[in-house]
Amino acid sequence: MNFSEKIKKLDEIVDKMENKDLDLDESLKLYKKGSNLCDELLKEIEIVIKNIEEDVNE
Repeated sequence: MNFSEKIKKLDEIVDKMENKDLDLDESLKLYKKGSNLCDELLKEIEIVIKNIEEDVNE
């Protein structure tokens, strides 16, 4: 899944959590998926920023 797809998936998860009457188990599953996606996105962004910083410092 690329960056844009992850953002779209995260948005879908947020929409489900905001707009649906979910039981606790389903809410926790969606929360965990969203949290994992956020972690992946942050790691990708950190790599991009490090690469930009390296390019600027060369």
